[in-house]
Amino acid sequence: MGALVRLLFTALIPLARNFFKHFGTWFLQFFFWLKVARFGLFLIKVGIFVALITGTADVISSIVDSLTVAMPAVLADGVNRILPDNFSTCVSAIVLAKFTVMALHVKDRVLGLGGV
Repeated sequence: MGALVRLLFTALIPLARNFFKHFGTWFLQFFFWLKVARFGLFLIKVGIFVALITGTADVISSIVDSLTVAMPAVLADGVNRILPDNFSTCVSAIVLAKFTVMALHVKDRVLGLGGV
């Protein structure tokens, strides 16, 4: 009985070793492809958020810079004395900060969508 078991093991062990070698190679290739695909999707989603925030910053600054108001000379002089020279930049920064906070609150839900 022991000789039969030894004969089976000597015949099956090289077969099992080759099977696991090829299966392990295939498994590792699939695993690494899956990791690369997940990382690629993650980078696409992060790129979308960066583009969204950058585009919104440009739109907000162009809207604030293009605002013009016709005022009497005395009132315009008073407003120019109160408001800083970089008022449009300050308003753009405040609005963009609020938008960025909103986008980052949504980020976790969007990054979790379609997880591969």
